[in-house]
Amino acid sequence: MDMVKTDIRVEPDISEDEAPRFNTRRLVRWVAILTIGILAVLAIWQEPLYAWP
Repeated sequence: MDMVKTDIRVEPDISEDEAPRFNTRRLVRWVAILTIGILAVLAIWQEPLYAWP
């Protein structure tokens, strides 16, 4: 029985010039992180945590 070697990584045939630098998922992730961060800062700024009873 022939075994298939699955632990060998094959590099894609994409040169550095053809590599996609703009990734939609990466952009969405960064926008979400920045939005949540800004909203958290604004929420703490409006109602500081130390002022809670």
